[in-house]
Amino acid sequence: MDKVLKYAGHLRMEIPIFLYMLSSFIKFPVFQNLAYEKICYQHYHDDVLCSNASAYYKDKSIQAEANHFIFASSMILTLPSILSTLILGAVSDNRSIKIPLLLPYVGLVFASLNYIVQGILLHANANYMLISDAIFGACGGYICIISTTLTYGVKTTRLQHRSYRIAGVEGAIGLGGTLGYVLSGTIREAFGYAYTFLFILILISIAFFYVLILAKEEVRIREDNSIGFCSSILSYIRKIICDFYFVLTKPRAFRNILALNLIGLGCELFIFAGLMDIQFSYMRYKLGWGDKAYGWFSGLSYGLTTLAILILYPFLRSKGVTDGILGCAGMVTKIASLIMLAFLKSEAMAYSIAVVTILNRFVSTGFRVFISSLLETDEQGKIFSVISLLDGVTSLCATSMYNMVYPKTLDFFPGFLFLLSAALLIFPIIVLFISDRTVHYHRLEVDSHSSDEAPPSPTPAETSSTM
Repeated sequence: MDKVLKYAGHLRMEIPIFLYMLSSFIKFPVFQNLAYEKICYQHYHDDVLCSNASAYYKDKSIQAEANHFIFASSMILTLPSILSTLILGAVSDNRSIKIPLLLPYVGLVFASLNYIVQGILLHANANYMLISDAIFGACGGYICIISTTLTYGVKTTRLQHRSYRIAGVEGAIGLGGTLGYVLSGTIREAFGYAYTFLFILILISIAFFYVLILAKEEVRIREDNSIGFCSSILSYIRKIICDFYFVLTKPRAFRNILALNLIGLGCELFIFAGLMDIQFSYMRYKLGWGDKAYGWFSGLSYGLTTLAILILYPFLRSKGVTDGILGCAGMVTKIASLIMLAFLKSEAMAYSIAVVTILNRFVSTGFRVFISSLLETDEQGKIFSVISLLDGVTSLCATSMYNMVYPKTLDFFPGFLFLLSAALLIFPIIVLFISDRTVHYHRLEVDSHSSDEAPPSPTPAETSSTM
C-alpha cells in the first residue's frame, strides 16, 4: 500500500516550457553556425574567412563534414535520452514526480557551461561540443522535458480543465520557438557565441529554480521495500511494452485503420525529423545564410504555424471540418512547400515558402487527434506513449538517412531529399483521407440507425393512462 505525501505548491508549466523552448531555439541555429566555423577553421585556419558564412557556403567538403557532425550530435543526444526517459518515467510513477522534472534542466545547465567554453575556444575541435549532447541526453533530453511537463500538467489539473492546460503548453511551445528563432542569430551577432550561451544558461537556470521552488511534490513511499529501484524500472518498462502490445493487438472496430495511421504518422515524423537536421545546411548552401538569416526565416515559419494551430485549427473544427481532413490539408501545403524548397533560387522565394507552410502543424495534430478518437478513454495515455516511442525511433532513423545521403546529393541535385520527402507524403495523405471518410460515414450510419430504432416518446395521454 502506498502512502502519498503531498504538499502545497502551484506551478504553471507554461512558464518553464516557454523558457526551455526559447533557449532551445536560440541555441539550435547558433550551435550549427558555431560547428561550421570550427570545421572551417580546421580546414583553412583563417578566422576572417570562417566567420563569414557567405564566403564558403558552397564548400562541399565542409558541408559534408558539418552534416556528419549533426548526425553524431543527434545520435549522442537521442539514444541515451530514450533510455533515461524510461528510467525517469519509472521514478515519476513510483518515487517522486519532481526529480524527473528537474533532472533535464540540471543536464542543460552543465551542457550550457560546456557551450560557453566552446564559444570562447573557437579554434578547439567541434567534437568537444558533443559533450553537451551526451550530458543532456543522459539527463533525459528534450523527450523527457516534453513528456514530464505534459504528465505533470495532466496529473495536477482537474479533468475538466486539462484541455486548457495542454493548449496553454502548446501555446508556450509555439511562442518560445518563434521568439527563439528570431533572436538567435541577432543575439549571437551582437554579443558573440559565449554570451549567447550565457544568456541560454540564465534562461535554463530561471526555469530550474521556478520548478524547484513551485512544483508540487508527490513522493510515494512503499511499505514493501522488497522491490528495489532497478526492479521497479524493469517493471515500468515491461508495463510500457505490454501497453504497446495491448493497444496494437486489441480487437476493435477499426484496428487495421489504427495500424495504418500509426504507420502514416511514423512516415510524417520521419520526414519532419530528417528535414529539420538538413534544412540549416541546405539554406546555407543555396543562399549563403548564417544563423541570423535562418533564424528570421524559421521564426516567421514557426510563428505562422503556431497562430494557425491555435486559431485557425479550432475555428475550422468548430465549423465541422474533421481532424483527418485538416491533417490532409496540412500535408497538401507541406508537399507544395517541399517542392518549392527543392528548387529554391532566392531569399524572396524562401520567405514565400514560409507563408505556404502555415498549415504544417495541422499534420501531426490531425493525425494524433484522429488516432486517439479510435480508442477508448482509458487507452489515451497508452496511445500517446506509443506515439512518443514512434517519434524517438523515427527520429533516429531519419537522422541516419538524411545526414548521410544529403552530402552526396550536392554533386547532382541538392534538393533531392526535399522532392523525395514530398513523394513520401503521398502515402500518409491517402491513408488519413480514406480512414477519415470511412470512420466518419460509419459513425453517421450508426447514429442514423440508433435514431431510427429508438422507441417513440410517449404522448401526454399515454403517460397519464399509466399513472
